[in-house]
Amino acid sequence: MTLLRKYTRAKVPLLLVCVCAALTLAAQEKPSPLPETEKHPQAWPATGARKPNIVLMLTDNLGYGELGVYGGGILRGAPTPRIDKLAAESTRLLNFNVEAQCTPSRSALMTGRFPIRSGTYQVPRGGVPEGLTVWEI
Repeated sequence: MTLLRKYTRAKVPLLLVCVCAALTLAAQEKPSPLPETEKHPQAWPATGARKPNIVLMLTDNLGYGELGVYGGGILRGAPTPRIDKLAAESTRLLNFNVEAQCTPSRSALMTGRFPIRSGTYQVPRGGVPEGLTVWEI
């Protein structure tokens, strides 16, 4: 038996005992009480408060630079004045991820899950049970 194996076999039980002791101590610790502000959260404003307007646009085959607000528009041959005006009055989200196909993006929007977790990471193929049916093609 090599020295490394003997050393490893001797340390594994010790490591296991240390991990169990740490978990036991962590389980015995009492959780800290909630601050007063979290016990009684502020209620929503009563009547008269403006409700937020939310507009979500999901488009297919639209690149980042296609819209005028992001440097495209008339320069790319398709002016987008209404979208540019909407963007000027809105919050612009600049950190996002899109997929090359529409199916994963639509799935993520509808389910709130990463497309790979719901099995919708590509467009369904025709002719397979989970894919497109003949009348959908």
